[in-house]
Amino acid sequence: MIDISDAAARRAIDAPSHAPLIAITGPAASGKTDTLARRYVALLAADATIAIDATIVSAPTNAGALALHARIAALLPSARAAELAAHGRYAGVPLERLAFDLLAESAAFSGLGYDLEALDPIDAADIFERAIAPLFSAEWSEYLGPDIDPEIPGLRAPDRFAVAVLRLIRKLRDAQISPDEFLAMALRGATAFYANPPNLSAPALLYATKDEHRPALAVDANERERQRRRELDLAKIVAKLYRSYLGELVTHGCLTPTDAIAEATRILLEHPAFCRTVRARMRLATIDDVHDLPTGEFRLLQAIFGKTLPSVSVAGDPDAATHTFAGARPERVFGAAGATFELHASQRVPAQIAAVVQRVLQQAGAGAIPAGDAVRLHRARDRAAEITFVADAIAEAIAGGTSPGRIALVHRSARTLVAYEDALVERNVAVALQGDIALFARHETRDALALLWSAVDPFAHAALLRVLALPFVNLNDATLAMLCGEPSNAQALLFDLLPHEDGGGARRWDRRRDLRLGTNVVRGDRDIDLTSEARARLVDFRTRRDAWQTLVRTTDPASAARAIVLDGGLFGPRPGETAARGRRRAALVTSLLDIIARYTERLPQHDLARALAYCERIAMGESGPSVHDDTDDAVAVGAIDCIKGRRFARVFVVDVRAGSFPPYYVPDAFLFSPTYGMIAKDNVGDGHTARTAKFTWYQHHAKLREAYGREDRRALAAALARADSEVTISASGKATRGIAAPELLAELEMFEPPLLRAPPPAARLRLSDPAAFATHESERPDAFPTPDVISFERAAARTRCSVCGDRKAALVSNDVNASLSAARTLGEERLVALSIGAVQIAGTLTIVPGDGMPHAAVRGKDASVLAALAIRALGARVSSSAYYVLGEDGDIEGPHPVDPQHAERTFAVLRGESSPVCNLCAESGAGQ
Repeated sequence: MIDISDAAARRAIDAPSHAPLIAITGPAASGKTDTLARRYVALLAADATIAIDATIVSAPTNAGALALHARIAALLPSARAAELAAHGRYAGVPLERLAFDLLAESAAFSGLGYDLEALDPIDAADIFERAIAPLFSAEWSEYLGPDIDPEIPGLRAPDRFAVAVLRLIRKLRDAQISPDEFLAMALRGATAFYANPPNLSAPALLYATKDEHRPALAVDANERERQRRRELDLAKIVAKLYRSYLGELVTHGCLTPTDAIAEATRILLEHPAFCRTVRARMRLATIDDVHDLPTGEFRLLQAIFGKTLPSVSVAGDPDAATHTFAGARPERVFGAAGATFELHASQRVPAQIAAVVQRVLQQAGAGAIPAGDAVRLHRARDRAAEITFVADAIAEAIAGGTSPGRIALVHRSARTLVAYEDALVERNVAVALQGDIALFARHETRDALALLWSAVDPFAHAALLRVLALPFVNLNDATLAMLCGEPSNAQALLFDLLPHEDGGGARRWDRRRDLRLGTNVVRGDRDIDLTSEARARLVDFRTRRDAWQTLVRTTDPASAARAIVLDGGLFGPRPGETAARGRRRAALVTSLLDIIARYTERLPQHDLARALAYCERIAMGESGPSVHDDTDDAVAVGAIDCIKGRRFARVFVVDVRAGSFPPYYVPDAFLFSPTYGMIAKDNVGDGHTARTAKFTWYQHHAKLREAYGREDRRALAAALARADSEVTISASGKATRGIAAPELLAELEMFEPPLLRAPPPAARLRLSDPAAFATHESERPDAFPTPDVISFERAAARTRCSVCGDRKAALVSNDVNASLSAARTLGEERLVALSIGAVQIAGTLTIVPGDGMPHAAVRGKDASVLAALAIRALGARVSSSAYYVLGEDGDIEGPHPVDPQHAERTFAVLRGESSPVCNLCAESGAGQ
């Protein structure tokens, strides 16, 4: 809980209940959510007439809404908390529930039905496919009219065009822009741009445009007029599709959450009497994470409570907004606040991490970064090496005592992390998945789907082949090939199968699909040709399948699906796999069953086959369902958006390289601006360039690539701020120039003072058997030292003056012996560990071949200290008289002589025998 002695938090809690919008802001871990929860509790305590069902406790996501609900419930008295759980219909849920209730209440005059069905994005995409189908048919002229040219941007790739149009329609619905308003904006924007075009020869524009796209700017009046006509045709087509989509929704009596919020807002604005009734009923609203609040939900709140939003309290951080490209406008929300209370930074976030976060967000003007080892960087030679490093580092942290639930492995997209998951589960590290994990691309999910398809349709042969290879059947390739062939005594049936022989009822498959595999498996036509063991397994599967079909006929799809996958052994352990891998498989299959259960709840009249077909449609989409496993005994692995409300001891942000984090900006075939109208990317028809002049200009004018990169910077900053102790940022390969996408890790590597490099996990871990890393018998210590493990760079930093340099004092110990703990040759690098007093130093040192004896090669401002440590660590293996310095450009400078007195002073400081104060400070008395 927050420290309510904080003045800003106290003022926010005590602000009047009917005051205009109260906004609580602050950096990560500053107590925004706790302050918001306490304000809600205080307002309820101050006014006993406020009913729980007249209050709103919400957030843009289900997880955020539930988290705020849980914090409020923990603060309320037990009786009031029970009332919140029983009657808080709008507590702990997104605002879409309120929108659907308002639509049901206003059905008599809204023009919509009483029994509106809530659609998910997959169903909405299916409806849109029906709406857009005439555009791709031969009768497109009847659909659009004879005055529209079919050569419009995007239509050369129909599937991508449909996705882009649907994405635009969703944004228009979120912004409450109707088809007519959209078309009017498009016409005004085209007139404004083409009637008075900007300077397409401006030096800044030409400099910012790629060479291959500069010809798009050299257009004459005739070409501009041709592009304008194409643009207007595109706008008319999108408007027509928009109307068709809305018509399909009304025809089917169903709405997506975005549509429901848009319609509820429209009804409130068009019917003042109804709006007054709702406004009198709703007394209080508390919204968390408003930096990601969609525009439509913000307008719904304004329609309910009024433009100034009295009795509404929100919390968020503008620097944590990661959904601006999806429609969130945090500047509008915070700009509408009547009073803003900014909380101070929390001490839970280490000072070095907080400073790096500010530098990532601001890039210039941020304060100095203090010294420390809370932020570590790692660049691997390739992705495989990075995955190995991260998995080993997490396994080492757990072995060192960190709870798995206090570790997070994150990226901007959970789909990127499958290989990292595999490396963790192979090390028997349990994972808790978060976000869109590409559920239907996982072989575990495909196994479960195949098992379910085999129960409802034995002639789904791809699924049946997969099932016959599962462990509980485990038929080999020779047996499968035999089952796919004709039996030795093939004989056609004279009569159709009886109902109990074909699954109990009318056949749902086409006879043209009655191929041999399904027939042989169901009827056993080739059982006599199989070995006794294979025949026994097949008979067992047939018996199980008969039981599954009985379940499908007699129970609901969700219950049948759960019983089938349980009987198929998908939840059971498998020989040779780690417990973590089995746990992940169970979590993935459970996620699939949850999808089927939600489908069954929404459409109880549908059977299991319809539910499986729905899953197949999801699998073909660009994105998949989001998974949220909040168990606290496993490493959280997933998207940054899904862990923004949680705290961890250690956070690993991986694959921070250009093209992955952030990805390259690839715009849709067209954009829309309320000011400039439709902005087509592709030039079509008689155009001589690939890009249109308007798009080329607008991309520079609106700084689209920069805005896209800023959103990913905020995502990186949000991930860093989740760490209470340490964060490791890693990438692989060489840094790029950072033009098409910023190279964020390269920027971090250029910070001054430099951030520490993450040492190899094997060197940092207090190994139970350090002798495994010794290259010679004499190097094997009796026991591995137990003090803290730090890098060579951190050890060198401890020897800097503690007065004129912002560094921690060295550790003090009575142990004055320095010994080589481990060393092994890695090409031109050596992994070493060295004990000096209570300090254990570990890392990778570079060795440069020399005449007779090799030399140590070091880099950075502490080169002389690092050389002294390297020579002590490597002993007689390198020359003790000279060292080389590695430049930032890879050049090697030297040799440089070693100062024996400097080296001895370095060891004395690390042993605690001397203070890290320079001679100048000592003479001036500053070190006293």
